[in-house]
Amino acid sequence: MTHSVFLDRDLPEAHAGAEVPVASAVAHHIRVSRIAADEEFDLVDGEGRRLRVVLVAQAESDTAPDAAHEAARSGRGRRRSRTEAAGPLAVQVIAVTHESIGSPELVLIQALAKGDRDEQAIESATEIGVDRVVPWAAARSIADWPSRKEQKQTARWQALLDSATQQSRRAQAPCLEPLVRGRKVLATLRDDDLVLVLHEDATEHLADVLDGLRTESADEGFGRLVLVVGPEGGISPEELTAFRDAGARPVLLGPTVLRASSAGPAGLALAQVALGRWRSSTSPRR
Repeated sequence: MTHSVFLDRDLPEAHAGAEVPVASAVAHHIRVSRIAADEEFDLVDGEGRRLRVVLVAQAESDTAPDAAHEAARSGRGRRRSRTEAAGPLAVQVIAVTHESIGSPELVLIQALAKGDRDEQAIESATEIGVDRVVPWAAARSIADWPSRKEQKQTARWQALLDSATQQSRRAQAPCLEPLVRGRKVLATLRDDDLVLVLHEDATEHLADVLDGLRTESADEGFGRLVLVVGPEGGISPEELTAFRDAGARPVLLGPTVLRASSAGPAGLALAQVALGRWRSSTSPRR
């Protein structure tokens, strides 16, 4: 059984045997999760560092209310929040490991979609193992991030990625890039990208392209596999042409048309299998 994971982007440097403090927000999540005193769990920094730890200290206020809390209850002074009353939390480090991003890096360009389907997509993509997410306001996107709300929406997507990182027990959290609009999405592409645009009118199947993925990655040297998912109305002909001119290949997932919430995760799952990351180490390679 895997251990519970808590993301702390301010995780201090530590070595096995060291005692380190836990950030208050993270400590609150640990308490809510009811981690036992002798139960091992992981702290990760979102950049590949994982600390296997066990609780070693909790303030007395965790188990007995202090005088200030009693005063607040009786109306003499400000009532403290549960987080404030809980006091500091510390852990002892059992082991430190580092996890690097795989090669090729997996990138999802996800068009904004209505009904939170774009959020469902990036959440599932994180659980599947995406490394980078690019929010895209495509020509046919019904949903939008007005400039006055862009910062708030970006923070919302970041929170979803962080939550899914913990849920999926990852040490590497996906990188969230800034919102791009229209054809400016092409500026996010690199020379060593293999860009595959999921499109219902494509004749080449994604699974067929992925069959030679491991060989292509090693021999042709592409550093990133980029999947592009359009909005509910699909990618416009002009956008598709622009992607093609940039070297992208339109591909078909299968005989059915998937929603914006499921197309990207489905494509990423196929990629993970093709790359051998979802196979046992003893499975034969094709």
